[in-house]
Amino acid sequence: MAHLSSIFHHDDLNASHASLLTHIKTVGVYESLLRKRDTYDFNVIDVGGTRTNRKKWVHCVEGVQCIIFVADLNGYCQRLQEDLDANQMMEALQVFESVTSSNLHTPIFLYLNKADQFETSIVRRPISGYFPDYKGGADYWKACRYFARRFIEADQRPPGKLHFFVTDSLDTTSFRNAWRQTLDKMRQVMPKD
Repeated sequence: MAHLSSIFHHDDLNASHASLLTHIKTVGVYESLLRKRDTYDFNVIDVGGTRTNRKKWVHCVEGVQCIIFVADLNGYCQRLQEDLDANQMMEALQVFESVTSSNLHTPIFLYLNKADQFETSIVRRPISGYFPDYKGGADYWKACRYFARRFIEADQRPPGKLHFFVTDSLDTTSFRNAWRQTLDKMRQVMPKD
């Protein structure tokens, strides 16, 4: 959250590359007010993703004007720390479905993140070993489309409220493009004074 403010203040993300490399596991709920050049404010709520923290943060997504939901693409072959029998991607899909069903009119920006790690993993660990209905082999774009479709299918709302991006955890260009599009769409949905 400390680096989020510097990213937020740079539409073109001229902030240091280190801002994207910062990864601190979130435990609990952290709230920050970000002011965009005295034109509007964003109240950013960063919530811990573990099951034990969900009861603490589920109310945080009620009544908001938009949601940024980040899912780890590489989680398709990983287990939850708190439940070694549970798949991270399946858990993300379930949480996403829950969030969308309780926020029927809220725009959601889905970031399918860590595409760089995902591209390498799908060669070594076939997706079909974890998701038997997947038939695209190690084709990166087929794999991205597959998981995008899974999230679209989990969306319980009418079409048009979900905006998704495939982002790379180390590539500032992919993040920059997704962030600009997110800010543009947020500006459209923010109430005018």
